[in-house]
Amino acid sequence: MQAERVDLSRLNEENRLTLSLNGQLDAEIVTDSGKRIRLSETRTVWWRRPRLPDAPTEQRVGEISEFVRSEWEHFIEGLEGFANVRWVNLPSSNRLAARKGIQLAAAHKLGLRIPRTIVTNDAQRVREFADEGYALVYKRIGSAPRPLTATKDLLPSDLERLHVLTACPAIFQEKIEARLDIRVTAIGPDLYAAEIDSQSGSSPLDWRFDHSVPFRPHRLDQEVEYRLKALLERLGLFYGAIDLRLTPEGEYVFLEINPSGQYLFVELLSGIPLTERMAEYLSG
Repeated sequence: MQAERVDLSRLNEENRLTLSLNGQLDAEIVTDSGKRIRLSETRTVWWRRPRLPDAPTEQRVGEISEFVRSEWEHFIEGLEGFANVRWVNLPSSNRLAARKGIQLAAAHKLGLRIPRTIVTNDAQRVREFADEGYALVYKRIGSAPRPLTATKDLLPSDLERLHVLTACPAIFQEKIEARLDIRVTAIGPDLYAAEIDSQSGSSPLDWRFDHSVPFRPHRLDQEVEYRLKALLERLGLFYGAIDLRLTPEGEYVFLEINPSGQYLFVELLSGIPLTERMAEYLSG
């Protein structure tokens, strides 16, 4: 079986894409080597963090820049309508499921425990939330890989600078004490869980900043596994990286799911053969 990697950010260089409706729907990509890839002859597309092409230097200002970016965005996001393939994940599902508000609401409706949460740009609402007496943390809403920002404790000094929320909203949540953090990699119908001994390291609140702690395979509670699979189905995902916290009392708490999350570091640190499983799933 042959695989091709296509960088959509280079469509304004040597790569080309054509969506055609001429008797039948089809999409064709021409790579920088001149190879033609017809999606009607393709089995599976792994939709992995595509980037839009950068506008030429002379177009990176004002309305022209916005117009060019919008045209690229509408062009590339229309691709799924012209390609009758198996998507991992369908671009529209990927985009929608990445929205924290949507995934948290879906997880709550399916019976997963989530932290008490507000997503807001209203400083007064945050102060009222803090007055309820819970220890709180705050973090970004989006999931873009850069810049990497840490989840942080909401300190009394932070309450004095909440006026900045007017310009940029954030998530504020009840702080969940942990015995372990759990990273679950969903590949097709299967879930592969790794436990992270985050509390023994230098970044107990956000384990992403300390990979020196032990990573081990973890057996999920069956009821939690069932609800996570229901969440993936509700969001239309076949792949995703799920973050949970396991409390000292043994309760699983859902934090978030990243439809394009990384998994290789989990494999290297835990020994779970995720690359092999992903290759098997993509090859059908």
